[in-house]
Amino acid sequence: MLETSFTNLSQGREPKAKPRLFDFTDYVDFLNAYVGAYGKYSHGPYNLKNWANRLGYRSPSSLAMVLNKQRLPTWKMMVSFSEDFKFSKGERKYFELLVEIERKKQSGLDISELMVEASQLSGMSEVQQINYDQFSVVSDWYCYAIKSLVSNKKFVYDLDWIFKALRRKISKAQIKNAIQNLKNIGLLLDDPVKGIKENPVKTHTGNQVPSAAIKNHHRGMLVQAAQALDEQDVNNRMFQGLTLNINKEEDLKDAFSDITNFVSEFNEKYRNDVTGNAVYQLNMQLFEHTKDLE
Repeated sequence: MLETSFTNLSQGREPKAKPRLFDFTDYVDFLNAYVGAYGKYSHGPYNLKNWANRLGYRSPSSLAMVLNKQRLPTWKMMVSFSEDFKFSKGERKYFELLVEIERKKQSGLDISELMVEASQLSGMSEVQQINYDQFSVVSDWYCYAIKSLVSNKKFVYDLDWIFKALRRKISKAQIKNAIQNLKNIGLLLDDPVKGIKENPVKTHTGNQVPSAAIKNHHRGMLVQAAQALDEQDVNNRMFQGLTLNINKEEDLKDAFSDITNFVSEFNEKYRNDVTGNAVYQLNMQLFEHTKDLE
């Protein structure tokens, strides 16, 4: 647990538990956890302007780009982070590994050895319960998008075509790596006519999917949904929202069950492997706005 102590927070309040680096498998999630916990107020230590000044930057723009995954932190910035968080030697090494993992992922390079090293440092075993290919397919939102695109009747096995079909949201290196990972776990197969095809036999990604992979998947899909809100015509997308007062003890489990049944029925009705000509994503979120109302 990091022991860094901060004062002068709004009304003297501090979060009950500081973010712990080894609880994260993504360095950006860790950084944003501190911004969420300590950067809410103008005088908070992790308010972007205050943080940037403390790290020696004239403006918070470089820091904001790192927090939004628009750029990787430089070596100098990683050193500054380590000093600011008062990382131990093991924490500093783990943070550097997480950055290097992201760097290699963006280049479409193998990260399996780095993931093993990172999991050993953090003491987390869940990442080891499935292999890298399985973890990556679940974690990276675009893997399932590519898998569905392969079944499209207009599909062309060409990196340029896939790159444009997915609205240039990911690099060609990421596409190539994702296809190989999908092949490695049996979700895609080589095909003499189309080049690749979806495996008609149902497969799964492992006996236990790490929560980190699932979180990364949903986070990526939420980002795509937010972009679609601005980029896509209203005739091609639908966003619905509902805010309601619910009996948490009596009705919540039934609500979860109703949503699960709806998703299953929706999938059976609209999934079409033969005549499908577009790849769509259905996202639904049911979560609690409030806390401790008793």
